[in-house]
Amino acid sequence: MLYKVNIYRESNIESQHSVLVTDLNSEEGFDLYLRSSFKPFQLLPFVSEGGIEEYGLEDSALAIFTASHSGEIQHTDLLYGILKKFNIDEESLFCKPHWPLNEDYSRKMASIGSQPSRIHNNCSGKHIAMLLMCKFFGFSTDMYFDRNHELQKLIFKYLSNLFNTKIENIAIDGCSTPIPYLNSKILVDSANELAKGHGKDSLAWNKIIYAMKMNPYLVAGTGRFDSILMDKSDGHLMAKVGAEGVIFLQSDKQTIIMKALDGGRRGVDLLAAHFARLNSLINDYEFDIEKEVIYNKQNQLVGRIEIIK
Repeated sequence: MLYKVNIYRESNIESQHSVLVTDLNSEEGFDLYLRSSFKPFQLLPFVSEGGIEEYGLEDSALAIFTASHSGEIQHTDLLYGILKKFNIDEESLFCKPHWPLNEDYSRKMASIGSQPSRIHNNCSGKHIAMLLMCKFFGFSTDMYFDRNHELQKLIFKYLSNLFNTKIENIAIDGCSTPIPYLNSKILVDSANELAKGHGKDSLAWNKIIYAMKMNPYLVAGTGRFDSILMDKSDGHLMAKVGAEGVIFLQSDKQTIIMKALDGGRRGVDLLAAHFARLNSLINDYEFDIEKEVIYNKQNQLVGRIEIIK
């Protein structure tokens, strides 16, 4: 399905965003890289085989393993604690340092002369999880991120069986781990089956999704759209954004993947807020991304948002 998100100023369309949507009612999907929205799937083999229990990890760890975090204290303290607990050298993470996505925290660091570390990389939780997966499955950690490493082969073999399709079209994500090019309908239907099932894969999936919903600000961070969306849904909605205008949503009744054709965030986030409100998952809360369209800096009403299918 293709949705148009129209941005009006007075009675005229000023901007228009095109967003592809696949849900449980869709007859077919579209191919995409799910990007960071794929992280819950990548974690599944570890959780389904008992890694969380084996290592005594809490829900907060599960949430940060799926995160594209903002590099705030709440994220870095948790991640440093996991590194210390399992004697993991931060330098073994392949993801490179970058300034925290939280601009206020970046400015604070810069003002005191601090430099970002690998832990501040928004994907550091996933990389720590992969190092733990290597330890759990008995693999070498050397080149753990490479598509030909035993860990990545295990993940894609597991997911190929889960999706009932052989994963062959693989690229490299922003943090250097492999990312597959898959059909959104396969992903939506598989996630729905996992949520509704009772086997160990379903138990693992629901454990991951519960951890994300209960720790929304670990999954992204202060002021971040997917964190706020989960928070305002009172635990009824999982939301995980990915680069290039992707968002993955799952509630008790629906599973949805959205992808902005232009790769931008505004259209897809506005549509996700619309869907959440339409399905009574959030109340009358107005997101900043909506306020920026509807009001000007003087809080005057200057525009509106129109969703067209």
